[in-house]
Amino acid sequence: MYRKEKPITLKGSTSALCNNLSVFLMPDRKQISYAVVHRALVNIACASTDGTSVVGRQVICKEPSATQGLPFVLQSKWVCLPSRTVIVLTSSRGIQIFEPDGSALVHWHSLSDSSDQAHLARGIAGVGEQFLCVGTEKGSILVFNLPPKGPNVTLEDTLTGHKSPVTDLASEKDTLVSADGLGYIIVWKAKGSSFTQVSSMRGDGWACNSLAIWKGIVVGGYASGHLRVYNGNTGVIGAEVAAHARAINAIDVSRESGMLISVSDDTFFRLWQLRPMNVPQIEFRHSECVSDLQLVGGQFVDDQGRVLCVTGYDSADINFYIRA
Repeated sequence: MYRKEKPITLKGSTSALCNNLSVFLMPDRKQISYAVVHRALVNIACASTDGTSVVGRQVICKEPSATQGLPFVLQSKWVCLPSRTVIVLTSSRGIQIFEPDGSALVHWHSLSDSSDQAHLARGIAGVGEQFLCVGTEKGSILVFNLPPKGPNVTLEDTLTGHKSPVTDLASEKDTLVSADGLGYIIVWKAKGSSFTQVSSMRGDGWACNSLAIWKGIVVGGYASGHLRVYNGNTGVIGAEVAAHARAINAIDVSRESGMLISVSDDTFFRLWQLRPMNVPQIEFRHSECVSDLQLVGGQFVDDQGRVLCVTGYDSADINFYIRA
């Protein structure tokens, strides 16, 4: 179903982090950018859409005070809002917001003034017209108001509802979905400048490592290797699949086709088709082994699901697959 293409090689290897791959498509420039975390920096590869040229750069996560060592980056992700696109880095000390090419720091938000303990941030999503949401170790979600331009980023709200660290965030228009280390999932709706809780899904003790939402369908990828599919409005589970032999580290959905990719420590990526019903369903479509590679990132490159890419722990390659 998919054939392997030539990989892109980064300047550094890939850290063992969930959701360790972000893709930013710029059709007007005929350019695609890829971001992968390696320790205290993010490797970015900017490639032409025809693959003829690739330019690499690195974004270092460094505190403005520079009084301590470099913090470890936990996640990097491009957030595309209607009026602005930024790349966000979360680390063991705070949140950094950069211009989309990583050239200029827009905003730094510290999570702790204490040097003897870390307050981790993980989970990044853009919601509505101007909101940037980031999850924290305390189980809260920070909501930032992101202006169309300039550095005047403000903390608008703090959402509480999780009792364990937030592991991932996903969004669709004005809907935000959050997950935590115990597997709980909460669906939020933005209205004006406030967020209200719509539904919640109970966890079973296994961390929900990755989230996706498509046409109101919420999908969670768990450390147990399971995929669970929910109706986001009601919280009712529609399907559960024993998708992988080991932990699922990342999932992604193609916006137009509803194709879902899941990647795991078991070296496999698998493709699934979502069915939007009152009780949503999921169908298996394809499976592929990437030999000797614990997969930690997986994303569709296009909205139709024709091209996908995956990353693996301790590898400097981004591996590409195109629908045959």
